[in-house]
Amino acid sequence: MAGPRHARPPEPSLPHPFIDLVQDPPTRRVWAGLSFQSVAHELLSMAVIWLAIDMVGAAASFLPAAQFVAAFVVSILAGAVADRFSPRATMVFVNLVRAGLALVPVALALTGLLTFPTLMIAAVAMSSLRGVFDPALQSSVPKLAPSPDHIQGINGLFDSTHRLARLIGPFVGGLLSLVLPVIHFLTAAAGGYALAALAIRGVGRGLDRPLGLHGASGAGIAGAVRRMLQGIVVARRDRAVGRILAANTINLFGWILGLTLGIPMLMANHPPSGFEAQPLVALSCLLAAYGVGDFSSNVWVAYRRPVDRWRFMFSGYLVLGFAIALLPMPLVIGFGAWELPAMMAIGFVAGWGGPIFFLPMLTLLQTRVSGADIAAVFRLRIALTSGSMALSSLVGSWMFAGPGAIATVIFAGLFMAATGCLGLLMRPPEMSAAASTSTTL
Repeated sequence: MAGPRHARPPEPSLPHPFIDLVQDPPTRRVWAGLSFQSVAHELLSMAVIWLAIDMVGAAASFLPAAQFVAAFVVSILAGAVADRFSPRATMVFVNLVRAGLALVPVALALTGLLTFPTLMIAAVAMSSLRGVFDPALQSSVPKLAPSPDHIQGINGLFDSTHRLARLIGPFVGGLLSLVLPVIHFLTAAAGGYALAALAIRGVGRGLDRPLGLHGASGAGIAGAVRRMLQGIVVARRDRAVGRILAANTINLFGWILGLTLGIPMLMANHPPSGFEAQPLVALSCLLAAYGVGDFSSNVWVAYRRPVDRWRFMFSGYLVLGFAIALLPMPLVIGFGAWELPAMMAIGFVAGWGGPIFFLPMLTLLQTRVSGADIAAVFRLRIALTSGSMALSSLVGSWMFAGPGAIATVIFAGLFMAATGCLGLLMRPPEMSAAASTSTTL
């Protein structure tokens, strides 16, 4: 392995990196596209899970399980061909396809043909495209960064769009739920994806070069297999990359149980006092509070250069896990009219935990590997986390029907906190940035 690519970044100084980055036209256009896309995704996620719960109850857990399996398969297979196309073309194409797919359930609902299986097919098709879009986006970050010191800033800016969407999306969803059927959340999502494609299309030629192949990976079936498995090669070669991917994979098992499925199930089965007739409004408020914490933490973390990056990262999982475990307590104790405000306060704290791990993780992966290996590592991450989240969804279908939503959310939070404790107790690997040598199988 080669030595460090650059020295440890200096301590941050004013202004905040976001201010400079949004003035760079290519970065600003990608950021705008991600903003439209992220809000569309939140509306889509809210609509799909709510429609599924309304149709089949606890069995709705099978929907995200199928989505994760599809993302797992596509993220593995995409390595055979995806790097031959430019990041810009890939991201534009994926968003246009998503826009079309989002309108399929709407058309079926208008004709009275929407069922759980047809909803599942459209949702699974859309989620599978993550295995193509996300690696293209992550491999674009070093190309957009003026210098290595700007990589964490760009990661923070881009990631903040997803986290801010967790605030804006539920807020928009809550307003839409007052005037529109839930199915038309998908109509709004389709418009957001189309606008995202238009914004990213205007980036220009900076992202038009294909990522290329992984060294002498070769052509034909053997070369395609090597490209599909390249992420495993990198993770085995670099202990820090391997351990970070493992921790992220384990933690997301609990995240799906506690947040993606747990909070909607909690609101549907145990709505806070005063919101018995409007559980979707309560859900929107709780997710919005989580989004505020999520976004606030992202802005703060983007500006930090912790001395002990490893322990800094895993402390985020402690915050996230313990807060999720406490989330049902106002319902259990019985806070009356204060149940939703208390849950929103806890959700805000939970939101702070995620970026503390996630943002340094992105920067670490993008600075330790280079070129097409970045996309390969992120495809591996999607495959691992999708498999973990699919298993979590299947377990959730049993836990929500058996022990129930409250017990499941508490268990999920403690599981995530245990991941944080394990990471803090583990001896950290060497953490300085290292260049990829593009080794192949």
